[in-house]
Amino acid sequence: MKRNLFKKFIVIGIIIVFFLTFIPTVNSETNYHYNSIVIIFGKCNEVNALSLWWKIGLYIPVIKRSFIISANEGGETLNAIVLKPNSKSIYIDNENISIEIIRARGIFYWFGNSILFNLSAPQPVFLICKAKSIYVTTY
Repeated sequence: MKRNLFKKFIVIGIIIVFFLTFIPTVNSETNYHYNSIVIIFGKCNEVNALSLWWKIGLYIPVIKRSFIISANEGGETLNAIVLKPNSKSIYIDNENISIEIIRARGIFYWFGNSILFNLSAPQPVFLICKAKSIYVTTY
């Protein structure tokens, strides 16, 4: 009895592995930028930052903060311009992008947390800051 059950598990495992080879993989590319100025504008529903109160949507940090801005669903697009001392990188109309900004100081405005504007989703976002590290991942 145990031997037949073991054979069934082996056959089911082989079939599962065979079907896993047909699942398409997602290719993502991550670019790293160090000590750069970044300008981000567009529409997104997700801006993550720890311990922030954005009651009117505007945030100007006194101490350096970290942010993650993502656009993954339909209708969300982000544009980013990263200015480094010797070069620049431009990401225009990306629908599947995640931007992680580490130790940034600048001006951040996201309409998603604004009590002054009640706009439809996705919400506009604008940000200009100088950051120590920036990771841009496109899918």
